[in-house]
Amino acid sequence: MPYIKGQFPQDVSLEDSFFLCANEKISYNDIKSIAVYVKESVTNLTYYTGIPTFKDLSSNLRILLLNGNRIEIQVCAYSEWGPFKNKIGANLTDDALSFANYIEQKTFNQRKKIYLDTGNNEIYFKYQGYEFLKNKKIRLGGKIYASLDTNEFKITRYFKKLLFEKKGNFFGDIFNLDDDEISINLYYDEDVVIDLLNKI
Repeated sequence: MPYIKGQFPQDVSLEDSFFLCANEKISYNDIKSIAVYVKESVTNLTYYTGIPTFKDLSSNLRILLLNGNRIEIQVCAYSEWGPFKNKIGANLTDDALSFANYIEQKTFNQRKKIYLDTGNNEIYFKYQGYEFLKNKKIRLGGKIYASLDTNEFKITRYFKKLLFEKKGNFFGDIFNLDDDEISINLYYDEDVVIDLLNKI
């Protein structure tokens, strides 16, 4: 089973030590990494045609197993078209995020250990090519990329993203330039990464 694809909720059921997806049994102990993707698209046709706005919200849950196999679970989309709203879709989106949260909680300690095992005397942990150093620096491709030192960077957390804005850029501050803005996506294991960063 190198790749399993399923729909939530029809292809998924939860048990205490495993879950089923598309009739495949997945042990929580076999999970290495979890990613949650949420995509929103808005099509506004009112200006041109008088047709109401169409909104669509969809989400995917991607799970990487220790053996390298992947699981992708798609969630039925929530959509709005003018006055019509897919309330079932809204409930399913909430249920899917609760499902993802449940799996994150069940696997938190083992995923955290996997990240900590990537460290050494200098590196606290590695994440998606980034090296988070014990001195609060963040290295990418052998070069210092950013820092967790709040004297150097203003750090803002957005949905599935960390934004670093370098402090002390006089012209950037005056003209509102964002040349020194750096971001790190947190689609994978956001819960674990934030926990680790809070402990540096």
